[in-house]
Amino acid sequence: MGDAEEEKPALVRAALLIRDEEHPAIEAARAFASAQGIELEEIGPQALLDATPGRPMQQHWVLAVGDERVAGLVALAAGKEVALGLLPAAGSVLPRLFDLPKTVDAQLALAFSDGAVALDITRCNDEPVLGFVAIGDVPFLDARGRALVRAQPTRWRRWRIAAAVYWNAIRRLFSIRPSAVRLRIGDEEKPRRSAVTGIVVVENDAEKLGGQLMGEHLSARDGRLSALLVAPTSVAAYLAALGREMFGPGRGMPRAFSVVKTRRLTIESAEPLSYRIDGRRRSAERIEFAVTAAALKVKTGPGFADDNPVAADERDTLRLKTLPENEARLALISSRLPLFTHALEEDFKELFLLLRESARVTPDYVILTLASTLLAALGLVLGSAAVIIGAMVLAPLMAPIVSLAMSLLRRDPRLLRAAAKTIAVGVALALAASALLALVTPLRRLTPEIEARLHPTLLDLGVAVVSGVAAAYAYARESVVKSLPGVAIAVALVPPLAVAGIGLGWGDARLFGGAALLFLTNLVGIASTAALTFLVLGYAPIQTAARGLRMLAAALVALALPLYFSFDRIVEVWRLERQLQRAVLSTGQREVQLREPRVAIEDGRVVVAATVVAPELLGTAEIDALKDELERRVQREVRVELDLRVVR
Repeated sequence: MGDAEEEKPALVRAALLIRDEEHPAIEAARAFASAQGIELEEIGPQALLDATPGRPMQQHWVLAVGDERVAGLVALAAGKEVALGLLPAAGSVLPRLFDLPKTVDAQLALAFSDGAVALDITRCNDEPVLGFVAIGDVPFLDARGRALVRAQPTRWRRWRIAAAVYWNAIRRLFSIRPSAVRLRIGDEEKPRRSAVTGIVVVENDAEKLGGQLMGEHLSARDGRLSALLVAPTSVAAYLAALGREMFGPGRGMPRAFSVVKTRRLTIESAEPLSYRIDGRRRSAERIEFAVTAAALKVKTGPGFADDNPVAADERDTLRLKTLPENEARLALISSRLPLFTHALEEDFKELFLLLRESARVTPDYVILTLASTLLAALGLVLGSAAVIIGAMVLAPLMAPIVSLAMSLLRRDPRLLRAAAKTIAVGVALALAASALLALVTPLRRLTPEIEARLHPTLLDLGVAVVSGVAAAYAYARESVVKSLPGVAIAVALVPPLAVAGIGLGWGDARLFGGAALLFLTNLVGIASTAALTFLVLGYAPIQTAARGLRMLAAALVALALPLYFSFDRIVEVWRLERQLQRAVLSTGQREVQLREPRVAIEDGRVVVAATVVAPELLGTAEIDALKDELERRVQREVRVELDLRVVR
């Protein structure tokens, strides 16, 4: 026995074909109806719209019209015992909205089938909404750019057009001006005052973008509209929210978005609001939305009902915690969206109290500074990394440096004086304690831990820069303040001061100068990027912060010059060591290889220290020849320090 024939849907006996004369599916519809014995009545869309009210009509309509006429016909059919079959034109959005088949034959079979899915009707100022409404400026969230990308014939062109669309959207962000609005949600009697850059009201989430941003599945049969209120406090907040949702959705709603699910929504503004209903441009000072559940019957594709289940919960959903309703916040963003969020007084009150306390010279500060310095000095002399790490954790110098950054950012002279005084006291105590320890300790040797802090480079500045960002962020966010010990270990403020103090105690200017430069590098790097981080987090407007940032930038540039030369020297040493590591050198009579070559540059001369293994000792002439060979290879004057080993 053969396979059972697939059951075909029952067809209607009569239908009304509403057609545009130029629609490509008209002849196919006529032929299908004739072949299936379906009584077909035809009428133009305008004639139907102008028909006398109460005129009896078929209960099954087949729409063979362009998308621009569908909304009017949907409005006419809503609330009537009429089922709509859809025959989309080329480039229509209807297949995507209602999961229609791709082939004309399958579309005809569905359009003339008996049975339909009951859908909600959302009206925007009495116009039906098939997909969604975009109010105001909503870069990345409207469908125009995505439709343009989908229309491209090749993947390469889609990538190119997508890049152009997103770049233009980013440029638009900097010209966005929030609109002051009053929102009346559901049955609320008192409207909410806020400022939004845009609102997206979703009826049919075929793009799945609304559900992705709102964090839940949206249905066209839940009896409610879903509104995404875009209300970022800055351009940076908008980009952060979109980046998070586009490239890695996280937990919870981004701070730039709020969500409403309700049957009724009214938006009012003192100035006309520009909006688009399924791409149709409109403008009004008052925009009213109302949802009528199960008011329209449409013959949809097989997957539509599964993607849009009927919802049982009819309660309104309000997620408005991040919607700006505070008067001070509204005043900050009412004229233009700032680049960075401006913190309000209640946002930084606790942080300012903490930073002012951190800028004071207290007994705890003095004791911890002395203890951490002595521990660091002992660890440096002993060459113990574990002891030095313990000193880093104890060191309290990070706090006043962060306070200094905030004082420069906000041009707060009182906080600046307090922070500078506290840093100066800490530096003086550290230098004095480590110098005294160096004087009373008989050991005077350069351990690797001391030597490592004598040649700061741009890499050390990079460590300080990243640590400044981490420190400022940890102070600003109470949830991550426990990370501060890790930041202190990374930047290592006390060990350079201890080395400088040891240099003072030993009377060694090289030790003092190198270590002091490393400490200054850490100080300026942390202060600069901590100030910049506080600026990004909104703790000062750019106009106020400009002067302090210029001062810190100048200090960074001044430090970067010697650090660059030091880094360049390290790179040169690294290259020379790699060059000599596997080199086979001629001594005139035989060839030898240097083992574990170590290179240093002193007074413009290259010092090469290495082990030479040979069956017999090298003579003076051979050593001179080896030196000449090295000078030829490195193109510099060379001094050799060889460890000769005889292996027979």
